[in-house]
Amino acid sequence: MGLLYDFYGGLLTQKQQKVFGLYYLENLSLAEIAEEEGTTRQAVHDLLQRTEKRLAGWESKLGLVDRYLHEFGAVQEVKRAIRALEKLLPADEPIATAFAQANTALTRLLTILELDTENRQTIIF
Repeated sequence: MGLLYDFYGGLLTQKQQKVFGLYYLENLSLAEIAEEEGTTRQAVHDLLQRTEKRLAGWESKLGLVDRYLHEFGAVQEVKRAIRALEKLLPADEPIATAFAQANTALTRLLTILELDTENRQTIIF
């Protein structure tokens, strides 16, 4: 639910955002949320169910989370390949320099695409 909320949470009503946040992000119980909202536990449960269905519906139509996960997986593969190549590099300075430049360019690209969530400064280190 977290990624769905990250991608589509802004499309929810303020009440849906608040209740979703209290339940999923702050780990409050249905009873605690109901008390805070001045409603019943069942009403909170129903609101959460509708919200989850709405988020899932947007994902089934738009597929943004699926696309992100696919792209993120591809980025991880590239990172692993770069690490493996780095270990095979000879101590030849021109090759190491070219590799470092390619790594820097790839890091910039990933930052632009916002896919490098582990470390925005460098891919390898």
